[in-house]
Amino acid sequence: MMKRMVLLAAAVAAVMAVGCRGSKKSEATPVVETIDFVDKDSGATPYSVELSYCRIVDAETNPVWSSIESQNYEHIFGEQAPADIDAAVDAIIKGFVDDFVAYDDDMPPHSFEYQLSISQDSEAVRGGAVMCYTTYYYTYTGGAHGLGTVAYDCYDLSSGQRYDFHYLMEDVWAQAVQQLVSDKLNEEYGGDLFGTTPETAYVSSAVKITDDGILIDYQPYEVAPYSMGIVSILLTDEEIAATGAPVIWRAE
Repeated sequence: MMKRMVLLAAAVAAVMAVGCRGSKKSEATPVVETIDFVDKDSGATPYSVELSYCRIVDAETNPVWSSIESQNYEHIFGEQAPADIDAAVDAIIKGFVDDFVAYDDDMPPHSFEYQLSISQDSEAVRGGAVMCYTTYYYTYTGGAHGLGTVAYDCYDLSSGQRYDFHYLMEDVWAQAVQQLVSDKLNEEYGGDLFGTTPETAYVSSAVKITDDGILIDYQPYEVAPYSMGIVSILLTDEEIAATGAPVIWRAE
């Protein structure tokens, strides 16, 4: 049976009274609660599904916050998800069971538990101008190990715009960005990488705005072996600006 627990109702983050230098400023930040769902089955084919979702409690008071809440809901539960969150979670559980557990009879005898975990956090950065969600995914369906990945979604709290970082690789500054990323990866990880050069380096899909720049994460197997886990580098605003690329999350 699925259990639902509202664990926390608090401000997205403790925001400094004075905004960060050079950042956009927001008058207020939304209030977020984390709702946890747990479903376990210890029967002949055991499985566990755990999901935590960050919901904007006061989304209806602000159209921008409402837009961000809708985008985040769609990101976690899908475009066709029912509006009722319990039904949306049930759909995720059913999808996991149908995709993996239902075919368990076709597998050799085993004692492992199928696992799915989706865990979300949120925080406000840039003096409350930007809201970032971090979503961790983990699945285990047998074999030597499971697989954990991370996704980031950052929104401008004044417009509701979701930041897209593909532009860093799509214009005249792309080569300089590749050089910067290659240098950072090799400085941090060197020979542990599969082999990253300025020609092969790229900005991954997992990018998070921080107070000083952006965090870029590479999933297991993306640029390094599984044993390295998630590989991360930090690029400061100044380093990005030096490539010629606009720093779109920073007010000039």
